[in-house]
Amino acid sequence: MVGKKLGILFLFSVILAFFAGYFSSRVLPEFSPRNTQDIFEFITDQLDEYYLYDLEESEKTIAFVQSMEAIVEAYAALNNDPYTRIVSSPLSITPGSDESFVGIGVSFLFEDLNLRIGFVYPEGAAFGLIYPNDLITGIIINGNTVLFQSLSSEQEVLSYLSGALGETKSFLIQNPDGALNVIDVTYQAIETPSVYAVNLLEENIAYIKIARFSAAPNANTLGTAGLFQELLNTLEETTLANGASEKTLILDLRDNPGGSLSALHNQNESSQVPGIAQQLIQKNLDRSIFTMIPKSGEVQRFYGNLSQPKPYQIAILVNENSASAAEVLAAALMEEGYTLYGSETYGKGVYQNQIRITEIEDVRYSLIYTEGEWFYGNNLNVSTTPLEVTSLMQTGIKGISMPVYHGPVEIDQVSSSLALYQSFFNVYYDLVGLSKLRTDGYFDQKTEDIISQFQLEHELLVTGTLNLQTARKVHDIYMALSTDLSNDRQLIALIEILRG
Repeated sequence: MVGKKLGILFLFSVILAFFAGYFSSRVLPEFSPRNTQDIFEFITDQLDEYYLYDLEESEKTIAFVQSMEAIVEAYAALNNDPYTRIVSSPLSITPGSDESFVGIGVSFLFEDLNLRIGFVYPEGAAFGLIYPNDLITGIIINGNTVLFQSLSSEQEVLSYLSGALGETKSFLIQNPDGALNVIDVTYQAIETPSVYAVNLLEENIAYIKIARFSAAPNANTLGTAGLFQELLNTLEETTLANGASEKTLILDLRDNPGGSLSALHNQNESSQVPGIAQQLIQKNLDRSIFTMIPKSGEVQRFYGNLSQPKPYQIAILVNENSASAAEVLAAALMEEGYTLYGSETYGKGVYQNQIRITEIEDVRYSLIYTEGEWFYGNNLNVSTTPLEVTSLMQTGIKGISMPVYHGPVEIDQVSSSLALYQSFFNVYYDLVGLSKLRTDGYFDQKTEDIISQFQLEHELLVTGTLNLQTARKVHDIYMALSTDLSNDRQLIALIEILRG
């Protein structure tokens, strides 16, 4: 009986499929073979004409963007490639550059069309007003509240973030305790230098930090290579001059995620400023400083550009967040005989390129894709053969991650987020031995006592619990301490080595 029923169901499905096919072939226009690039336009045109529902232009935009993202995500997933992706960014009404931008100064991730705050720039307009893990749920425009969840897409949300220099916008902010507040933030120019020098007040030691490698020079910026050249020229006329053999340039590549290859090496194009590798490394046609191999398989070799080595030493600081082009520069300098200090680098043995695709409703879309692999030394890849780094441990405030508040915690509760606050208090109060707090996230009596002490010292309501006000005071102090180079114990340890 069961077999008979299955047979009937199968027969019915075949008949139904037949009639569905017949129905479709009679009603819909015949689809002739065509270039796959026309499929989106073809489908949209057909739905415009035959679909039961009217298609709004905003819906077409959403569908187009999602189709782009789906294509790229599929290719990246099929090739186990975490780096290839579509990126979108709101266009500022006020022109910016790679060295600054106009905005409120936050980074975020989308969460059901709301914006979960990840980082707030210490010099940005939002600092002290918006905090990590806050949720931006909407915006008030001309007295009207626009909830982001009522919008149709991420790109529509991004369009509301575009603002002009000096413009004030009112955001709906939900804090981790669930309270909703309206916070006014004025858009400002936020400096994000890709490279800068700091006077360490050391007679024989100069310092340059490269935060990332920005694009080639344009109307708004000299580019990282040009800015580096200016800084280096100044230091070579001051700190690095006179008795240069006894002097050292510290090149800080920590937390540098990479960036534009042209800032690192411009392949000897005379119209551009030489890349940073060309500015620091002697030219030797018998030995390239690194190679890149794209899909074509054609080996691209890169060489230094100096007629003779620099008269001073170069010490390079790297860490686990030094990646891509930062690793390329570190590897080239290491092969030149200079020493790397810090901790093992990220190990990203491939490189990417970027293509701007389109701009839609004040949002720019670009394709970032993996283009090839790079090698140093005797055909070595950093993903399998890590760079040789002289270990220098980072301790103190910069040795712990930024504490992020997820909600109140009190005695006898366990919270993974509490662990970072316990680590912070250990550093802040220099707790050692029996006084040191546990850092496993369990809220014990010692943790309560320290929090009460902290609340009392900073004129907060003394509750003995980790609450919103306490967490925000911790965040403000953490940011102030962690951005102060005098608390960079890894750098201080290197300076001690160089002095010796």
